[in-house]
Amino acid sequence: MAKNRKQTGADIDWYLISIERLKQIGLVVVLLLLGGAGWWFWHNQQGNPRSNAESAIADARQALNSVAASPDFNTHRTEFNSAQRKLDEATKHLRATRYAEARDAAVESLTISRAALNTGESSSDAQFLTVEGNVQFQKGSSGDWKDAEPRLPLMNGDWVRTSARASAELIFSNGSLYTVGPNALLEIFSTVNAQTSEKSTAVQMRVGSVEVATSGQDTSTVRTPGTQIIVESESTTQVGVDSAQHTAVVAMRGAASVAPAAGGTAVRIAAGEKISGTPAGALSPVKKLVMAPALLSPGDNQVFQLTQNLTVDLIWDEREGATGYMLQVSRSRLFSTQEINTRRTKTSAIARATKEGAFYWRVAAIGPDGDIGPYSAFRRFRVGGGGTKPSSDRTPPKLTMKTAFHVGGQYYTIAGTTEAGATVFINDQEVDVEATGAFQKLIALDKIGPNVIIIKAIDAAGNQSVETQTVNVEE
Repeated sequence: MAKNRKQTGADIDWYLISIERLKQIGLVVVLLLLGGAGWWFWHNQQGNPRSNAESAIADARQALNSVAASPDFNTHRTEFNSAQRKLDEATKHLRATRYAEARDAAVESLTISRAALNTGESSSDAQFLTVEGNVQFQKGSSGDWKDAEPRLPLMNGDWVRTSARASAELIFSNGSLYTVGPNALLEIFSTVNAQTSEKSTAVQMRVGSVEVATSGQDTSTVRTPGTQIIVESESTTQVGVDSAQHTAVVAMRGAASVAPAAGGTAVRIAAGEKISGTPAGALSPVKKLVMAPALLSPGDNQVFQLTQNLTVDLIWDEREGATGYMLQVSRSRLFSTQEINTRRTKTSAIARATKEGAFYWRVAAIGPDGDIGPYSAFRRFRVGGGGTKPSSDRTPPKLTMKTAFHVGGQYYTIAGTTEAGATVFINDQEVDVEATGAFQKLIALDKIGPNVIIIKAIDAAGNQSVETQTVNVEE
């Protein structure tokens, strides 16, 4: 998309952001009652966040008790402890009336317990969670390269590659999340400990970048030419391999250990630290980076109405030791493409938006030696339709649904595609829509028998498309 930079004065920079049309978020209307089963589900399951959280906690507790009663409990003690911690988190969130957080933590606990109970079953080592741009996979080392899509399973020995302006998220069986950047090539390399029978999460990174986020008590391993990186539990680490096979490792949260691939003493780095490695395995001294600034304005998910001269102030705080800042603005949550990628000396910028849209922004600090530190967590803001002219658009947005996918237990993934920029609601709850129009949401179905799922897509002109899916839940 077009991007122009205009100087309007000594203290103000203007960035013209032309982004795909993302239609204005309309006020959601009360859903039509589509049959008794649909009404029951909406009213009892999605209409009451507290009930949803309590139900998820009850399911997680039941699954945890099943693990405790399992004859293989000693084998799964680590998973039990991890699931117990997540369940405790869910209970604390519930007491504090943070119902969405309580349900999410309970789902994590349930997933961990279910994985422990199903270790004897055939399962994938990883699967695609999100795909943006041209992302492909290869089964083993001799298969054909094929286009990737969400939920596609990956096994040990499979390959993943991304092109320029592409990115993907991989979710592993232990809950570790790998965000693969553009122009990357990696191999899934999960291994099983012969003594404990526990599976480890690992990838072999040939080129490109990956961000690894772990949870619970599990660690994850990234092997590169010359080095091996172990990301500790509850940590986030970025690993990059350039075309000359040099490795750069930055700890963003928690800690990671870096060692020569051929063997040798490991070096532990904490959040905000960086270490580099050569193809031969030589490691550089640990370097401290300037941490990311806090984003101050606009507020997360703030909505602006489009006018002829709409401007949005992007403001972040100052970091001690920083000589500058890198500002990125993207339509992609994974930042696989950037509308703005520029260096700033000030702690602010002014964006002039000329079209409707939604975009994400983040900032990193630049140290005295020119090294760019870790980026801040992104924020998103939207520009909605403005003006006085009524829209002549009377065409409902396209809405295509996939077959509901049974994740396990009571959990199902509802997924589909719609018009880029439309807003999607599943059972009256808004769902994130990717730049391509793809969307998906994990829902819990407690009712035995048919459950009616209502999916609605609304464009900026107020046109809407409604689809229903009936999921039959067996006892």
